[in-house]
Amino acid sequence: MRIGPPILAVGLVCAGLFTLFVPTWNLPTKGTQTGPNGPSLVQYAPTGSPLFQTRNGPPPANPPLVEDTRPATEAYKNVTVLTDLNAGQFMQLQQAITNWVAPQQGCDFCHAGGDFASDAKPAKAAARDMIKMVRHLNADWTEHVGVAGVTCWSCHRGQPVPAEIWFSRPPHPQGAHMDKPENWNESGDSVRQFFPNAGYELYLLQDTPGLAQSYTALPNGQVADQVVVKRLYEVMMQMSAGMGVNCTYCHNSRAFYDWGQSLPARWTGYSGIQMTRDINRNVLLPLAVRMPEIRETADDPHTIVLPARMRGPQEGNGFVLCATCHYGLPKPADHAQELLTVFPGLKGPGREHAASATDQGGQP
Repeated sequence: MRIGPPILAVGLVCAGLFTLFVPTWNLPTKGTQTGPNGPSLVQYAPTGSPLFQTRNGPPPANPPLVEDTRPATEAYKNVTVLTDLNAGQFMQLQQAITNWVAPQQGCDFCHAGGDFASDAKPAKAAARDMIKMVRHLNADWTEHVGVAGVTCWSCHRGQPVPAEIWFSRPPHPQGAHMDKPENWNESGDSVRQFFPNAGYELYLLQDTPGLAQSYTALPNGQVADQVVVKRLYEVMMQMSAGMGVNCTYCHNSRAFYDWGQSLPARWTGYSGIQMTRDINRNVLLPLAVRMPEIRETADDPHTIVLPARMRGPQEGNGFVLCATCHYGLPKPADHAQELLTVFPGLKGPGREHAASATDQGGQP
């Protein structure tokens, strides 16, 4: 009796069922050990989201420099911030900022028609604040941005509103019978994006100490509130996702509290949190109070940034977090240092000059 063909047919059927229903076998994620064997500090290669990858492309080509050595304050009216540039440098930077922030809207996004000295549009005052902020960060926050620095492109990447921002939200409306116990976000591409924004308010806007882990194995009176632990966890997760790293990029995971067992990147991250608070509290919060209109986005200029209930008091302006600059990379895309060489007017001066500069006037 011949049994070969039936057995072959059964084998083919089993192979087909296996192919259809058994998940694809994925090899382990490649990791790099960054410390001794005991702590087992392993950093896994970032995968990166498609959105982050599209945002990390090169900036537009730099506009040409026009040789005009006259002081910008003499060549143009109402120059109040970039007073240390000559006319050629000033106009080259103006054209670059348009390419970095509002390439679809053009000069009219900030300026009123052909009158570039007019203060009719609130976006112009906001742009002036942003230029002062960039100069302040490059001059006063070198412990975080280093020599690479930042430019308008670092956050905006071709959009009037950066793609990665968060909002201070009003309380979630309470349902009659059942409701979520926390103020969860209502949409997102990952689990982290559903986290409430309350942790961002505590740690990226307010001066809340980031202390949650006990120093001992058993409770000894130093026990953090469970809600505080969750809020801090949510902020750490956004840092991890926004930079494309895991916890051991900064921490020894057996002793999160111990700076002595942490890696040098923890100090850079700590200064980044302080810098983010500085931006949110001293630049974006006053801007939100003064300029509460809905802002356009280059991707879809006719759509409100978020539904009305989720916009909070900023009405579309938003606050920043790590992903606003990093876009899924441990170090932001390496463009700023080259751009600062071409546009030295964005390097400074820093806080002292920015504090004394007036908010009135025309062109920045």
